Amino acid sequence: MVNKEFLPALIVVLMFALAFYVEPRVEVNERGEMQGYWNIGGQNPGFVNKTLGLFVIPVLAAIFYVSLLVIPKIEVYQQNLEEFKQQFWGFKVILVFVMAAIYVSTLLPALGFWGKVDPVWIVVPAVAFLFFYVGYMLNFTKRNYFIGVGTPWTLANEKIWEKTNRLAGRMFWICGVLALVSLVTPSDFLLWMLLLPVVLLAIVASLYSLWEYKKTKGEQKNAAKSAKKTRKKRK
Repeated sequence: MVNKEFLPALIVVLMFALAFYVEPRVEVNERGEMQGYWNIGGQNPGFVNKTLGLFVIPVLAAIFYVSLLVIPKIEVYQQNLEEFKQQFWGFKVILVFVMAAIYVSTLLPALGFWGKVDPVWIVVPAVAFLFFYVGYMLNFTKRNYFIGVGTPWTLANEKIWEKTNRLAGRMFWICGVLALVSLVTPSDFLLWMLLLPVVLLAIVASLYSLWEYKKTKGEQKNAAKSAKKTRKKRK
């Protein structure tokens, strides 16, 4: 049986293989720099050091993937990670896949495809796909320090963890929808529609977990008072 880690590892290896394959084929300027980035509107390509442009994203993908492999080894709640290991594996696959898609889009200008394919139409759907999957995964996560909305209040209580991450999951789906909608909005709004919802999600999820924590503490205090009164009456 093939090890499940073969697929995400293969994607990372293919990114490096692609880098070496296109290295002699990319177009460079008089300083030996390749076209490597563009603004949100897909215009005015910039130039970047050739080695950096070819290898920075594959290296980052490798670092992220190895980090995700290490997490189960150092996680305090290892059993909790085990309970959603299938979704966690899917996250590894999709994360490196999305990074590969973004990487390919950065190579298009340097390979002479500038003006033929707008990289934004690759990057944004890839990011939206990642948002949708994270939203799905958060419905299965159990309390841990690395995957999910891990505030002091969610880590203190399993029920608060579940409620907060379910909420965050739905909000990630909304972020995915807004990312896709941004493709048909003026280019000046595209970056805001990608980043602002994620920032708001982090703020709302944190505040919600704090509110749930205080509510739970209040309920516990009331229950303790009621139990104390009951014991006094019995005496």
